[in-house]
Amino acid sequence: MIDRRGVIASGMAVAVAGAARAAGHGGAEDARLAGLALPPGFQGMLALGRAGHIVAARPVGMADIEAGRPVSAGTRFRWGSATKWLVSTAVLRLHEQGRLSLDAPVARYLPDLRPDDATPVLVRHLLSNTSGIPDLLSRQVGQEPELRTSRAPALAIARRFAGAPLSFAPGTGWDYAALNWVIVAALTQQVTGDPLVATVQRLVLDPLRLRSTGFAQADQPDMPALAAAYGVVDPPERKMAPVPPFLAASGTVAGSAADAVGAAHGIFHGALLNAASRQELTRIHWADQDYALGGRVRVIGGTRYAWEAGKVGGYRALIAHRLDRSETIVVFNTTDLDQAVISALAEDIARA
Repeated sequence: MIDRRGVIASGMAVAVAGAARAAGHGGAEDARLAGLALPPGFQGMLALGRAGHIVAARPVGMADIEAGRPVSAGTRFRWGSATKWLVSTAVLRLHEQGRLSLDAPVARYLPDLRPDDATPVLVRHLLSNTSGIPDLLSRQVGQEPELRTSRAPALAIARRFAGAPLSFAPGTGWDYAALNWVIVAALTQQVTGDPLVATVQRLVLDPLRLRSTGFAQADQPDMPALAAAYGVVDPPERKMAPVPPFLAASGTVAGSAADAVGAAHGIFHGALLNAASRQELTRIHWADQDYALGGRVRVIGGTRYAWEAGKVGGYRALIAHRLDRSETIVVFNTTDLDQAVISALAEDIARA
């Protein structure tokens, strides 16, 4: 019996790889992806990029099982916490423009938020998850599920949850706290007068011409060609929990593999950021986690990679960009795989 979905997906892979070969690439890069053993039930996209363009891609499975829509070059995926990378880039651009400083206390921009801290929380502490502000927001979500669908502005959420005593002195510990990024969203809106979504669009997405990337959240228009995500059950059930707008900075961006490659090249090798900002973006602030600003920097086979990973609902994303030359690995998954599995796939591609 012919697996119609497999035939469709294989056809899409041939079409995408053919486009790459028409641009002068393919061959070894196609083989690098085609030879990769994937976990059972994997659905999503694998891609390799060079200098901002895809040179090989392997779409796998269905973007929407119920609608019979296969994954294609134009399919968009949620990036989860890789959103933080784009937001950190926007903050660095504001820093370059003199509109804020990474080393300024948060209280300079949000004076009523934490005015009494003996050791001030700096903007860079938020971006590196070293602020010491306890994540009371995440703890409250279980008791107050309506927060998941709230449209409260980021500043209101920050004011409600950011007033507790610090868990540790800023810069002396690490906590992957969603509340840090709510505060970042509130802070940028105070500085620019615009919601975070508009600021990232103006400072990052538009200059890099990321036409297939945007914020997939309740207060934004529905995103065409967005893949559905599924839990690890049989038959598969959708796993697409709503993400409230006040979490925009921590995990609501979605886009195509081509845009992920374009973003990595533009941020780390293009003219979007100056050299000092690129260095800031990749300087590790917490070594035990390889964490820099808005993402990690990992060494694979002796080579440094910006390592932008994320998960939300059943979506998994990993954008790994080689820092010594512009090569990008993209792994997008929509079947709720363990993040360690996604990382292992990217490492296998990097070492191939």
